Amino acid sequence: MVPIMQNLLLSPAEFDKIRYSFSEKEDNEKKFSREIIWSRNAQIFDQEFLTVPLDDFIKKRLPTCKLIRPVIFTKQDNNPDHIIATFEIERHDMNKSWYEQTNIFHGSIEFINDNGKGHVRITHTATETKDLAEEILRVQVNRYKSKGIIPQAVIPKKILFSEFTNANRFVFFYRLTNQLVNDTFSCNNIKDISIKPEENSTLPEGISWMNRMKKILISGESLDKTFFMKEKAYHSSLILWNIDAVFSFDYKGEKGTVTICLGFPDYNKKSQNAEFEITIHSLNSDNRLLPRDKKKLESHLLSEMDKQKSLVHSNFIEYLKEQKK
Repeated sequence: MVPIMQNLLLSPAEFDKIRYSFSEKEDNEKKFSREIIWSRNAQIFDQEFLTVPLDDFIKKRLPTCKLIRPVIFTKQDNNPDHIIATFEIERHDMNKSWYEQTNIFHGSIEFINDNGKGHVRITHTATETKDLAEEILRVQVNRYKSKGIIPQAVIPKKILFSEFTNANRFVFFYRLTNQLVNDTFSCNNIKDISIKPEENSTLPEGISWMNRMKKILISGESLDKTFFMKEKAYHSSLILWNIDAVFSFDYKGEKGTVTICLGFPDYNKKSQNAEFEITIHSLNSDNRLLPRDKKKLESHLLSEMDKQKSLVHSNFIEYLKEQKK
């Protein structure tokens, strides 16, 4: 009976297959984008630049990972001005239990040419996929520059924490939430904020109780209505770097609510060099969706919010220029 019973047990490989089929092992998708400038009449779908060589990078920088398949750019929706490369990596961590040693993470990178205005949109689910996407971006930009598709002096522009004053950061967040005007999203509520007082400054009397606090994480309902968020006089004395907002959405017939984290998640590590990112913390659809369809919807909503972020940021830059006049 022993051999028969042994055959009924799962092997490690079989266990991994089932685990990935029925669980969401990957981290939530995170998206960020950078602005670039294309040369006039640029053709970004170039047959010479579709496959990206990454073997040396993975060996040197990601030795515990392997690429599941080659990274190849294709047209998104058959549009030669919007190309995308998706990728998956398999990470082996020998420091973990045998059933946790192998994990699969995915990501993607998109190049978009919108009448000369350029966008690079990166999706990542782990540190390794982010690093890989950054390498793909570096390789492709250099390739495009070699053929004059991108001007030599152009550097993909990040949205960094240092770009804003304390007060302007509040304005930017409000424009992305309560003041967002579009057909897909409508902000219902701000439920979480990450905030702290400016160091080495005298706080106004109304928020002097924050003096000894290094970091304040607040959860609740309608936090944008709190006095220190609502009163502009306090904004220059407060550092706001993350907001979780609940939006109603209507996307191609699918409706529901989604909680989106907007902000600079690496602020505590990188301070002024932290880059703006977007991720979804939860999604509730009016229609019952299969896990795979729900994941696709989340990805589409993230892309839509990233588009809105780029538009809001562009308008915000113009607003700042007007303020200086």
